[in-house]
Amino acid sequence: MPTLFRKKPAPVAAGASKTMPRRVGTPSAPVGPTYVVPGYPGAAASAAAEKGQRFRYPTRFWLPLRLVGYALILLSVLNLVNTLGRFVQLLSNFSVYSVLLLITAFASLLFSVVAGALIADALPSLEVRSDGLAVTEFVRWRTLPWQRIVKLHSMALPGDRYVVFVQYAGAPLSPEHIVYSLLAGLGAKSGFFYTSDIKDFDDLTRSILDARMRAVPGTRVEDLLVEDVPMPVVQMAFNPMGTLTKVAGFTEGEVSSPLMNLEERPTIPRSQLIRMQLGITLVPVILFLIDNLVNGGIPILTSSTGSLVLGTFGLLALGLLELPFVALAIQAVGETVLGHGEFQVALNTYPYLELPRMLGFVVIFALIAIKAPFILVFLVWLGALGWTTYLTLLFTQRLYRITQNQAIMAGGAAAIVQLFVLIAYMMLRAPGLS
Repeated sequence: MPTLFRKKPAPVAAGASKTMPRRVGTPSAPVGPTYVVPGYPGAAASAAAEKGQRFRYPTRFWLPLRLVGYALILLSVLNLVNTLGRFVQLLSNFSVYSVLLLITAFASLLFSVVAGALIADALPSLEVRSDGLAVTEFVRWRTLPWQRIVKLHSMALPGDRYVVFVQYAGAPLSPEHIVYSLLAGLGAKSGFFYTSDIKDFDDLTRSILDARMRAVPGTRVEDLLVEDVPMPVVQMAFNPMGTLTKVAGFTEGEVSSPLMNLEERPTIPRSQLIRMQLGITLVPVILFLIDNLVNGGIPILTSSTGSLVLGTFGLLALGLLELPFVALAIQAVGETVLGHGEFQVALNTYPYLELPRMLGFVVIFALIAIKAPFILVFLVWLGALGWTTYLTLLFTQRLYRITQNQAIMAGGAAAIVQLFVLIAYMMLRAPGLS
């Protein structure tokens, strides 16, 4: 039986105390969320759908994201206007440089719109309607017919919080709906997220399930609601150590020897590890290509073909080598300190340590799109690099039950590889048009 929904407090009997005394120092047992389909008042749900019940996040959540998204597009539009002015001035002396000005300005606008929509729609408002579920898409509402909803994938977060991914069939309502799924580690699925921070989270989820089951008779809740779905990026961002404990197979409590610190876990196939690392590696490569496009490093029109090819394959090679290199460094730490190292566990786990920096790369993408000074890209990249380094340090420390000073070589290995990636990126990127 699904357990996503939090239990509503039972009504208090007449004359009974509204508060339950509890012993000081004794933690209250957590109330497990429950949901029973027959108990849900479907008629009330239908009435709410007819009226168009709207669900949105508190203003302090969605407003900053909307402002950032709109600001990115505004800055890009201002840049386009300025570039068009320069283009008009150069009409009397038309050249390849004039063409590059236009290409870079429009490319910047395109990627700014993508980045702005990606950020602004991260916490969408939702509205339950009779014909479907309406979702905010940047500056308008789009309605998703109930029949198109395929699954609701849920994941629990620390502090009795939840993330739900609404997967739907057919063409995406908006391109960022695929990007969200990729960022969360769910693959190329069309859908969007909402969290338990949204107003009336339980009622919203019940309404979606009820309306979907009414639209397709015979559908059960078990067919629609999938709980405890792995969302690696979200898990590593909000609960890194809990996620690593599951992935690496750390034992709970004390052990007689650090070498008995692991439980048996099935080995992840090398092909799967390669695909995971390739996906992580491709993100800086794509950023490198976008950076060159918005800064005028376009093959044929300029002499940047060599650096573009070298940068693409160089970043790809460095990224793929990062996984075995850091895994060997973690193994070396164990052999140095304890006389025994864990290579396979490090190999299986390190891709998860890299995932949180994907959030930093989203910020970098936005900065590249608006042609921000590269020092800002550099600083954000250093922050993402430091995040992975710190997680690698914690993982190695927990793996061997050693001190941070003893585990520092593993963290240093992760930092060195990403520093090489960053240096190669800086040296081979297009300098921009003067």
